[in-house]
Amino acid sequence: MERVTIHLYLDKYPVSPLAEKLIVGTIHPHDASQFMLPFFYGNRLSIWKILQQAFPEDFDSELSLESILHFLDKHHISMSDTIRECRRTNESALDQDLIPTRLNWELLDQIRQSKVHEIFFTSGFQKNNAFKLFYVDMLGQKITHEIRHNRELELPADLFGRSLKLTILYSPSGAANRAWAQTPIWKANQHKYDGSPTPLHDFKVDYYRNKFS
Repeated sequence: MERVTIHLYLDKYPVSPLAEKLIVGTIHPHDASQFMLPFFYGNRLSIWKILQQAFPEDFDSELSLESILHFLDKHHISMSDTIRECRRTNESALDQDLIPTRLNWELLDQIRQSKVHEIFFTSGFQKNNAFKLFYVDMLGQKITHEIRHNRELELPADLFGRSLKLTILYSPSGAANRAWAQTPIWKANQHKYDGSPTPLHDFKVDYYRNKFS
């Protein structure tokens, strides 16, 4: 059965004018009644669990919306998504199973009116992924082999009135561990975690700490 999902958080939590960093995804799963917290990535909290371990001084021992908002405010980070409304062809929350019907065009002006100098995308280059929707569908740019390889680029100043760095994050999800294990960045750093019982997880925590410090 096809479902229509309307984003619950974009208007309640617009990009802060004081934000310096921005995390951008696609859209939350459909059934928000099952979410652990009523917020971006509130269904499984995967990114928040990683950031809680990376910045333990900024979070409660048990994740709460208040501690997440405190962390974001302290580090001048805002959250947003690329899709305001979509149709879903099935119960899946996968990007490839979405049919976007309204993109979050308001995001462009919110970025212009903020202090954001770096945008982090939680998915990359495939159909309906956050970076692809933003860079290709909203900005009208072309993804090159170099961008795919580097997973980051500098946007020229003429698009937003200042240069912006765009970074495609490796996923915080445990389901992505197999993909992480094949990445050049993990292979280059794997030796640093030889004594750890959870080497890949510890690396992911360090990776996110480095990105958001």
